[in-house]
Amino acid sequence: MAPNFGTIDALASGQWSLVTRQQLVDAGFTRSTIARLLRSGALRSVELGVYATLGSVRDWRQDLLAALLALDARAVASHSSAARLWAFIHRPADSLDVLLECDFTPKGRGIHRTTILPDEDLAVRSGIPCTSFERTLCDCTTLLSPFQLGRVLDDGLRRREVSLLRLQRCAARLDSGPGRRLGVVKDLLGQRDALFNPGGSAAELHVLKVIRDAGLPEPVQQHPVRAAGKSYALDFAWPEQKVYVEYYGLAWHSGASAVAYDNERQRALVGLQWRPLVFTDESSDGQIVRDVRNALSTPSSDGALEHRASA
Repeated sequence: MAPNFGTIDALASGQWSLVTRQQLVDAGFTRSTIARLLRSGALRSVELGVYATLGSVRDWRQDLLAALLALDARAVASHSSAARLWAFIHRPADSLDVLLECDFTPKGRGIHRTTILPDEDLAVRSGIPCTSFERTLCDCTTLLSPFQLGRVLDDGLRRREVSLLRLQRCAARLDSGPGRRLGVVKDLLGQRDALFNPGGSAAELHVLKVIRDAGLPEPVQQHPVRAAGKSYALDFAWPEQKVYVEYYGLAWHSGASAVAYDNERQRALVGLQWRPLVFTDESSDGQIVRDVRNALSTPSSDGALEHRASA
């Protein structure tokens, strides 16, 4: 019987153009037919018993999924590979890492063993089974610095990929060991309560830290305001004094359309007697503290204040 390439295509769909020997056998392909497809180049061997279809482009995700399909056990992408799938803003050096749930010590480079892999620690990214954002963060605690882990966590919170409650549960059921430092995760959780707002960027969080360290009144994060028929969220606001702080990162506030939007937004807010303080990458910590302190101590009737860092 001639090989049915439509069947192969259907099997490889959603698997990064991969198909396993067992899938081919289950679909009715004989050993000799599979061998003929390999000789003709219609199939390319990627891992033992795992093949890529003709015309497929080699990709790190294809190699990663092939490694998972080759393992006759419950395996998922983990550590560096999972961090790459989740697009961690800081991640370990790229490598092929697989987490295997088993009671024995597996052999093979990049294969990690675990006896704890509940459904809550599992996810699928780009069609590839992997550890959840929370489990990946815990498994990378010896591969990234506490600062990097904090940046990754805050970015995940902004993208709504991670939950502090899920991270807390994940850390509680795992153990520290040679490959994991859960004390770091607990410290990160201790710095972020249920009301923690990661802001729009890491730079915004730095501005907030400067304000707090200076002992200034705590601002309201992402304070909602409706002005000129539109809704806006202010980075940091002191509603009683009608003072707000905005951080303008060049990546998001450059270009004609962004400048026009920022100007329209600021005019609408000033029309409601809000006083803006605008900081940029060039604003020093001292300038931030001085300008916020002065604005909070100045009655709103004195008009709008604006700070842009001098060159």
